[in-house]
Amino acid sequence: MAGAGRRLKPQAVRLALYSSAATIGSFAAYWTILAMRQGPMLFNARKLPVVHLSDAFSTYSHVVPGGMVRGYVYHPQGEDALQDLFVYFAGRGEDVRATAQALHWLPEGFGFAAVNYRGVADSEGHPSEMASVQDARRLASHLRKAFPNARLHIVGRSLGTGVAIQLAARQEFASLQLVTPYDSMLEVLKLRFPLVPLTLLLRHRFDSLEHSKEVAAKTQVLLAEQDVVVPHEHSQRLIDAWPTPVSVETIPGSDHHNIMKLEETWLRLVDFALGAVIPAARTA
Repeated sequence: MAGAGRRLKPQAVRLALYSSAATIGSFAAYWTILAMRQGPMLFNARKLPVVHLSDAFSTYSHVVPGGMVRGYVYHPQGEDALQDLFVYFAGRGEDVRATAQALHWLPEGFGFAAVNYRGVADSEGHPSEMASVQDARRLASHLRKAFPNARLHIVGRSLGTGVAIQLAARQEFASLQLVTPYDSMLEVLKLRFPLVPLTLLLRHRFDSLEHSKEVAAKTQVLLAEQDVVVPHEHSQRLIDAWPTPVSVETIPGSDHHNIMKLEETWLRLVDFALGAVIPAARTA
């Protein structure tokens, strides 16, 4: 019996080695996929069902490698009546046409503009952090020319807060509002993927802590009451490091996914935008 035990031992060792090799191979394959396709995975780049918008919207587009980036501008009272314009940067996998269906809560004189990230919904091309910031700058440049009398207010949600902060760090805007923001995408993803060497693999880091150092705009942060996607501690790190005074509000009854569908969110956005405008400019 002792001899039989010794004969089985090499086989057990081989099985253990095969199992370890298979596990390592699986991790390596997953890491390779993540390294090669992290842009589409991070942005959840995919085509979505067509959402039809009313005649109160005009279209916007610009050419990028691989096709067109497409966006929409909401100005229900006409271009000349537009006084304040929200320039919106969406969350992961969010079609801005669907978000735009909540705009009936905006008061007279307010508009909304947004583009879908490359590869998301009706936009084409390959998404990345650099590409999203480039497209944001092109959209802002277009809006300044198309609506020279309108005050531009930047709004970012979740993933889009990283875009919004980088844009506000480079240009002057009437206000900046961040919905469920994070300190950096790297830190958020480390919690969800503890076994992945993200420090080595992740190219699209959206380091909002670093970029926020250059922001001078009046800023508000809106938090979800319950948020398992961006835990509050990641938002708080950004708030604590913000270079200027920042207003922080929590939207009752909200979570990470429904916050942009609630009337209270839009009322807070409007109130802060109006409060950020100096009385003289508002009167003019």
